[in-house]
Order: sequence, then structure tokens, then C-alpha cells
Amino acid sequence: MPRILTAMPSQGPDLKTMELARQSVTLVRPGRKSAVFSGAGAAIFALLLPVFLILFNVSYVTNSEWLYDYGWWRNDIANRTGLSVEELNNGADQIKEYFGNDAEFLDLRVNFGGSEVSLYKEREILHMVDVKALMQGVFSITRWSGIALLVLLVAGAFTLKRDAAPLLLRSLRWSAIGTGVFLVMFGATAAINFGWLFTQFHFLSFANDLWLLDPYRDYLIIMFPQRFFFEAAMFIGVLTVIDFALLFGAARFARKRLG
Repeated sequence: MPRILTAMPSQGPDLKTMELARQSVTLVRPGRKSAVFSGAGAAIFALLLPVFLILFNVSYVTNSEWLYDYGWWRNDIANRTGLSVEELNNGADQIKEYFGNDAEFLDLRVNFGGSEVSLYKEREILHMVDVKALMQGVFSITRWSGIALLVLLVAGAFTLKRDAAPLLLRSLRWSAIGTGVFLVMFGATAAINFGWLFTQFHFLSFANDLWLLDPYRDYLIIMFPQRFFFEAAMFIGVLTVIDFALLFGAARFARKRLG
């Protein structure tokens, strides 16, 4: 008798089941990746934003005119130096220009006693070389962190569409909370002992002791006493809080407009 071969059913999954499984994997993986990438982007944004805002405000305050006018009046600098407010402003303008140009040394020249003189001595001039390097670092970090934030915003808006605004709000919220805690701690420490904080800043920022100047003989520290920097730091903190409030309001408005 001829043998009859019977095809036994396969114990493995059929083709239809395998295709469905493949499609489900394809659909799930991008979602997980998207969640990971959006979460990482939001975290980076939250960390970068206070760095950008604080350093942007440092740059703004440093290059302002109102802070110097206020400082001359608040600390009675005209009487302490014997320079007119006009000459003090002239000196401040030279410092701001020095931070942005290629000159190695600052020769700050003012009209003093009817003749033009170089106001700063060698130690002050050498310290300003270090200050310039620090400020140019601030300007550079501000610029690159701003570019990075802009890239994150554009990428988030392009990839997440309507989900971008809620994610931005959450990122702003956590960034604001972290920055607020830092500012409160900094402000409390500054109010209790700004001198200690100011000294630690110099130890961390400079590799030498050129910043140790005579408050009775060196015009750099006479023009810019410790209280000048304390109040400048307070202004920077207030401006940073205002920036966060404006950004949070703008993000909420964008979320409402997008539905």
C-alpha cells in the first residue's frame, strides 16, 4: 500500500502571529526611545537654563551703565577717589571695552588733578588680566549655552509637536525650583557673611593673590568696594527670578494657545 504522508501542524507561531509581533515591536520601540530622548532633553534644558540666565545677567549687569551710576552714588566713590562722576564713568567704559577687546593689559587713563594719568598700578593691572579671562569665559559660556537651549527648543517643538509645551512647563518648573533653592541659599549666606563668600569666590576663580589689594591706596578696590559686588549679586538674583517668571508665563500662554 502506498504510504500517505500527513503534514503535521507546526508547533511554532504562524506567519500572521510573527508579523503582528514584529509590527508591535516596531511601534513600541520608537515610543520608548522618544520618551527617553524627550526626558533627557528636558533634564538638560532644566540644568542649562539657570546657567544661561545667571551668566546672561552677569554679562548684562557688567556692561550696563545704571549699575555703575548707582555704585558711585551708593558708595560715595567721587569723594573717596577725588574723581568726578564723569571721569568715573569714563573709567568704567574703559573697563567694559577692555573685557571685549584683544588688549592684554588695561591702561585706565583719567583726568586727575588737571592732568591725564594712569589710575591703576601694576598689581591692579595684572589682576585685571585675570578678571578679563574670567569675564570672557562668562561671555563664551553664555553664548554656547544659549545656542544649546535654542537647539533643544527647536528640536522639541519639531519632534514632540503639541507635547512640547507641557514638557517645557515641567522642565521650567523643576529648573525654577532648583534655581530658587540655590538663590535662597546664596542670598542667605551673602546676607550673613558676604565677605567670606567673596573671598571664597576669589580663591576658586583665581590662581594667584593679585586680588588682595589695599583699600586705601589701590583705586581698583576703591572704585569697586565689596558692597558694590554684594549689591550687583543681589541685582543678578532678582533679574534671574524675573526671567524665570516671564519664561514660565510665556510657556503657559503657548500651551493654552496650542490647546
